[in-house]
Amino acid sequence: MNGPRGAWITVLDALTMTSASAAIVIALGGATSTAWPGTRILLMSPWRALLLAGLFGALRVRIAPRVPWLPALGRGPASAFEHQREWFAAAPPWPRGAGWYVAITVLASMVWLTPHLRHPRFVPDHGDPIFSAWRLARFAHQLAHDPRHLFDGNIFYAHGATLTFSDATVLQALVAAPFILAGADPLIVSNVAFFVAFPLAALGFFYASWRITGDPRAATIGGMLGGLAAFHWEHYSHLELQYTGFMPVALVALVALLAAPTPRRGVTLGALVALQWLACMYFGLMLLTVMVPFGLMVAIAWRVRPTWRLVQALAAAAVVIAVAFAALGWPYLRSREVRGERPLAQVASFSAEAREYGHPPARLAAYQWITRERNRPERELFPGLATLGLAAIGIAPPLSAVTTALVVSGAAAFEWSLGANGLTYDDLYRWLMPFRGVRVPARFGALVGVVLALLGGVGAARLFRAAASRRLDSIAFVAVAAVVLFDLRPTLTLRPYWPTAPPIYAAVTPRMVLAEFPLDRAPDYMYFSIAHGARMVGGYSGFFPDSFIRLQRDVEDFPSAASLDALRRAGATHITVNCRLWGVPCPRVIRGLEATPGVSPVASGRWEGAEVRLYALQPLK
Repeated sequence: MNGPRGAWITVLDALTMTSASAAIVIALGGATSTAWPGTRILLMSPWRALLLAGLFGALRVRIAPRVPWLPALGRGPASAFEHQREWFAAAPPWPRGAGWYVAITVLASMVWLTPHLRHPRFVPDHGDPIFSAWRLARFAHQLAHDPRHLFDGNIFYAHGATLTFSDATVLQALVAAPFILAGADPLIVSNVAFFVAFPLAALGFFYASWRITGDPRAATIGGMLGGLAAFHWEHYSHLELQYTGFMPVALVALVALLAAPTPRRGVTLGALVALQWLACMYFGLMLLTVMVPFGLMVAIAWRVRPTWRLVQALAAAAVVIAVAFAALGWPYLRSREVRGERPLAQVASFSAEAREYGHPPARLAAYQWITRERNRPERELFPGLATLGLAAIGIAPPLSAVTTALVVSGAAAFEWSLGANGLTYDDLYRWLMPFRGVRVPARFGALVGVVLALLGGVGAARLFRAAASRRLDSIAFVAVAAVVLFDLRPTLTLRPYWPTAPPIYAAVTPRMVLAEFPLDRAPDYMYFSIAHGARMVGGYSGFFPDSFIRLQRDVEDFPSAASLDALRRAGATHITVNCRLWGVPCPRVIRGLEATPGVSPVASGRWEGAEVRLYALQPLK
């Protein structure tokens, strides 16, 4: 049943099922509360949700007792469901002229990067971008010189496998390794890997949107929505979080597998999930989780039968995914004793609230007039009005099987992004060990963004089909593309990175263990260490070992005798002092070190207009 009446009945059906599902989840222990602007929503008792389900269900039976459930979604062999299944079962050729739309998508995804492309050695800050360059360089070094200990970094001495204290970005590191080993500047290589993620994401969303809609113009809009998604700008410092392009392609690969299962399609699906896992472990794990409700909804809508061919295809995908997850997961399991698990209290501080989907990222230029007084890092999740508007058009009934699955899986990703504030994330945390290492559940918001971009492509296709003539069609395409570009444009603040390392590092050898001051500039020291290779008692990563946290407390009064003894116990053989990074306390510290027995100068010089010193630290007797 189509038309307004069918749409309203479908909405009632959806409300009934949602309320009943909420009652079951709450009864199983998923009680929670969340906030919406001006309102606190309590989901503490299953009886209220059950009462709502009963009311919606009674109203629905009263007004349409003989109408099948979800009538707006289509029924029968001639429905859109079957047509879409046939489309995905086939391997349709690219339409004529699609290459132009691909080119437009790629250019659009990079247009706002122009200031950064012009200065490939600039960075938005001296934290994560520098850390990413060090990660790539360290991986390349280990790959060439000690592949048996591939994940050993030179930070947090004497811990091993310190690359597993954060996402190792293995895919980017493997691609970058030949260039770094050939002598290319690691920061430029890292920035190029960063830039590449934008057109890669746009192409992924283009392909997925084309497979869903069959319209290259709508695919262009989908590619722009995904390639320029607000999530990219919120995380502009994070290399791995830019790699979202495999996720939409994996979703349509799953649909193609369910439409016509073959082992080859299973391997393709597995490879896409594996690539996403190797590029960003967060997204690999979250993608695999979201694919469960997504795939189930498509299978139910198409009434997919559990045939032997389906089992073979899914087994092929599972083998590829299992190999990739095990290969990268094993080093992380080995370091788990040091890293431990993320306590739920820490997870709660990085769990989103529903109202934070109305908080725009600071870099989103069109919304900088909105106050950010209550915004928090990692939780600025507003996707932009263009994305929301097109997605709203995309979810208007009638819905196809894929659109229905996108809505359901998007709702699941939204719920899991709430983390400790949601209904079911604690079950993921309890039953699935990888989630006990996840610090930021709010990053499920990236999967919400994937769904919204694909739904936005569906909405764009509907707009273009509604145009009365070819000319209006073209005008609509240009207008929608312009609105998306304007709505998702960023404001980028960039700064140059140090052109040279301090001269004292010419005297540093790989056998040394450095304690570098000030302690809070670890990413800089890590980048400088790419050239000298010495180990460091400090470091910067997604996890800080307890030994380093204790050391930070013990050296607060550096260079006291007690602080120097603490450095000796930590294994430090040498100390560096960088007055350009420290400022006012530096002359006092240098005078104290010069007057301390057991500390002897090794090298000194000036860097960026300030003193830098290297001292040898005699061991404990």
